Amino acid sequence: MTAIALCSVKHSPGATTAALAACAAWSDGRDASPILVEADPAGGDLAARLGVPFEPGLASLAASARHPGRSILMADHARPLPCGGRVLLAPSIPEQASGAVRTLSPRLPAVIDESGGRGVVDCGRWSPESPASAVMATAELTLVVVHADLAGVDHLRSRLPALQDVVRDRLLLALTGGSPYPPREVERATGVGVLGVIPRDPRAVAALHGGRQSRTLDRSSLLRAMRSMLECLAPSGERAPRRAPAVRMARA
Repeated sequence: MTAIALCSVKHSPGATTAALAACAAWSDGRDASPILVEADPAGGDLAARLGVPFEPGLASLAASARHPGRSILMADHARPLPCGGRVLLAPSIPEQASGAVRTLSPRLPAVIDESGGRGVVDCGRWSPESPASAVMATAELTLVVVHADLAGVDHLRSRLPALQDVVRDRLLLALTGGSPYPPREVERATGVGVLGVIPRDPRAVAALHGGRQSRTLDRSSLLRAMRSMLECLAPSGERAPRRAPAVRMARA
């Protein structure tokens, strides 16, 4: 699998944390250097968290892509991530980020493939109007991070028809730790397969967002869970979601 699009549909269930963890898990020496692309139209926040400029990054890559006939060289615009892999940083200003995402979206999965590595594209909170939809339409898989409480699952179900219009059957869920409903119940309620559960691991989250690599992070439950999820995916990206009749979940 080359390119995974990752998003949420409500609140902040930890999509960016999951994207960082996926990049770190892929960069443990068993694969070519992976890349994390901040493609959130609402603006990126990793540059501020890491204390680095957002350029070169998504905006400068988009500017180069606007010149007809010019090759898009992602490596010229990415920077190393301390926790492993590389990152293409987005500007924090929504108008700038949205414009860059709109320019690059249709081509990002192909550019990641051409770079010779693997990539995860953080599409932020998804809505039918999101310019990141073009990434999700061409990525090998879209992984939706969901807090599996009643509100989170109900909101996901309301978005599913529009989401499936974009990604078809290339859709799986990742549940955040501490969710009150188990994966099987979420699958029955949504008709979408659950790839795995992202555990609560405050120390690992702090290391990821603080731009630190450490033995603690490498051995953390968060990275172990993410490695397991990535290993569950077939090389071709074929793990179709199960489609089942949606049923109401019991209210807590």
